[in-house]
Order: sequence, then C-alpha cells, then structure tokens
Amino acid sequence: MLLFILVVPTIAEASGTKAVHITETTPVFKETGKVAVFLKGTSHTVIKESDKYYYTAIGGEEVKFSKQRATLSQESPGNWKAVHPVRAKTTSVASILEKPAVKAKTIGTIQKNETVHLQRIKGNYYPINVGGKTGYIRKDQVQIETGIPVLMYHDIVERKVGNNVSELELKKFKEQMAYLKKNGWTTITPAQLERWVQKKGKLPAKSVLITFDDGYASTVELAYPVLKEYGFQATSFLITSRINRPGMVTEEGIRNTADVYSYQNHTHGFHMFNTMTNLSILQSESRFAIAADLQEANDTIEALLETDTSVYALAYPYGKYSTETLQALEDSHISIAFTINEGNVFQGDPIHALNRQRVHSQMTIQEFANKLIGK
Repeated sequence: MLLFILVVPTIAEASGTKAVHITETTPVFKETGKVAVFLKGTSHTVIKESDKYYYTAIGGEEVKFSKQRATLSQESPGNWKAVHPVRAKTTSVASILEKPAVKAKTIGTIQKNETVHLQRIKGNYYPINVGGKTGYIRKDQVQIETGIPVLMYHDIVERKVGNNVSELELKKFKEQMAYLKKNGWTTITPAQLERWVQKKGKLPAKSVLITFDDGYASTVELAYPVLKEYGFQATSFLITSRINRPGMVTEEGIRNTADVYSYQNHTHGFHMFNTMTNLSILQSESRFAIAADLQEANDTIEALLETDTSVYALAYPYGKYSTETLQALEDSHISIAFTINEGNVFQGDPIHALNRQRVHSQMTIQEFANKLIGK
C-alpha cells in the first residue's frame, strides 16, 4: 500500500511582530493580484507568514510578498495598525514617499486603479501606513471616493468646561447644521442608508446620516430646535436604562421629538466596559444575554413611541462587538449596526460594522466639510 501525504502550506501568526529587509525589489499581492511594489533596501513589519510569503499591511489592508526577497532585520518592528478614514483610488501608478516632500525618497509604488485607505490629508500629501511605517502619496495621484458620512455626536452644551470629547458647543453645532443646509445636504435615516449599502436603493448625491449616542437631554433641549429649524432628520441611539435619569432624555421628550429623531438601540443595561479585561460587555457576554438586553431596549423604545415602527438599528457601545454580538443581532431583529471606526460608508460595506465620523469641538468648519466628503 502506498501512503500519500498532502502537504498544505500553513499560515502562522508571527511570534510577535518583526521587521524584514527587502533584498530585491518585489511585487506585493492581494488575492486579486499584484497591488504594489516594495523597493530594494526598504524595511517592513511582518504580521504573519506562510511557507512562501510574508504578510504585512498597506493602509490597513493585508498584503503578501515573497520570503525569497527579504531577510530578517534587526530594526524594531513598526506599528502596522493605524486609522485610515479616507478611501481613494489611484489614478496612476502612485509613488509611496518616505517624506511629504517633492524630492523625498520613493520606498514603493501602488498600482493604478487600486482602492487604498489613507489617513487625512496633510498639505499636498496623504499619509498611509506601509508595513509599519508612515509613507506619503501625492494628492494628485489619487481620486477620493466620498461615500456617505455618518456623523457621530454625543452631548451638546451651551458652554464647554474641561476637555470632555463627548461635548460639543451649541454654537459649533449650529454652524455645522447651517453649513449642511447652505451646501445642499440631505439628511437620511438608517433604513435609507441600509438599502443603499445593500444596493437596493438610491440616495441623493449629498446625503448625510446625523447620529447621537447615549440619549443626553441636550439632544431634545438644544439640538432638536436646530434640527427642526433646518428641516433635518437625525437618529438618537438610546441607552434605555438611563431614560428619565438626570441629564438624560425623558419619556415625554422622546415622544415629543419623534418627528425629527429616529430613536434606535444603544443597549439597555449593557453599555459598560471592563478596564481589567479591556472588553466591553458586548464582547464578553453570551449571545443569549446580549440578545435579551438588545430586545429589552427595542421593546422599551417601541412601547414609548406607540407606533408600528420597529427598532432596527444599533450603535455598539465603544464601537466594540464580538461574534456572539453579531449572532444576537439576528435574534433581536437588528439589521444595521454602527461602530466608531473613522470613515464614510460605501456600498457593499459590512452592514453590521459601518463607519462613522466623530465630530469634536476642536474641529474647524473646514475639517467638518472635509469629513463629509471623505477627505
């Protein structure tokens, strides 16, 4: 009897991240084919490896290159994780520069017509994390893909005291809403966004989803009159166990503002974070416990509004979730869910892990405008 053994290449997580040195200019691949080139003499952080390939990241996207064209380096591995809120497509073979300067050294290239995820523009250059280091791409080598912005607010205050990032001055909120109105933006609901993401419906070119997290009283007392004045819609994600508490929305306030707000789910009692484990409750509880909490929030909101409208959207507390959470969404009839990951939303995005754009008080009106169009 002959015994045949099939040897299958394995992919192993690198024992901690490590750096490699490129000994020969090498093509870089995704599953779809060649997407970039690393130049000889450059170094990159490796996040895992197989028999034939080293794996690293360009703009948060996993890529691979031949192990035969690299050797282990004594350099310290870089940070391959970074925020990339800007999505663009290369209009030519784009040079990745070592510095944001005209005469900067080129450390690699990205193929034409590739989708790339970038950091926010600085001058004439977009930063991009390349194998653990920050590279730069000229703005004239990419075309920004705008997508749909989902703005994330929390508490609106008359006057800001301290550095609470969840607070935004009313004056700045009014300025931002005036900008939206003046520049022809249309506010939408999560249901409209859901249909668009799944390619089942169309939206106006300048569509924006305005969201508030937690259910602060200011959404009714301060934000509502501004939204009403401009004829805008917004979505308020409620922590339903906190309704009627000091500083939070009341049952009456919810009912009286349902003409502007779509009231949705931000959990009932599971908006908590364990600093010892660095996990939110939605990351540590079982599917059934999470589903029960989400259903209680749904039932509370639906009973308050006394309409036939069902709660269908969720904002994850702290933007965190688990496989158990995703299963619980189906149990509790949640069809669309939002993280706090920066960036706009695009058709085909994971419907249970949509990006949002955080609005903060240090933001200028130009920075606000840039976020709207994905820059």
